[in-house]
Amino acid sequence: MPHKHHFLDLDTTYKDAFGDPLLRITFDFEEQDHELVKFMGAKCGEIIKEMGADTVVANTKQGAYEITQYQSTHNTGGVIMGSSPETSAVNNYLQMWDVENLFVVGASAFAHNSGYNPTGTLTAFAYRAAEGIQKYRKNGGGSLV
Repeated sequence: MPHKHHFLDLDTTYKDAFGDPLLRITFDFEEQDHELVKFMGAKCGEIIKEMGADTVVANTKQGAYEITQYQSTHNTGGVIMGSSPETSAVNNYLQMWDVENLFVVGASAFAHNSGYNPTGTLTAFAYRAAEGIQKYRKNGGGSLV
């Protein structure tokens, strides 16, 4: 779930080759995340054992978030979808507020990532953006909202 203390911002120390600040991710797993791993790991271990596995090693512990290691996450957000340009980067067709002919399709439009495997939602986003692009072309351009 989203928390105000999890956010993206521009790093005040690190810069790219052009001198522009790098994107900084401020995030760590919450107690709820740790409890979920403990519960699901134990439950999966029980199921696998019941299926007849000789050896069961259930993952029931989760450490701190570490961006350099794959931790079964889908890092999302950064180009948030919303209802106004003051609080979001794209409208509900995934059309940029300030660049009308640019549609951003992908998990960057998520305000947060509430779980694993966002494939279904991303597919819905792609269909919504396609609908917006068709509407945009039919209207000869312009903002869709």
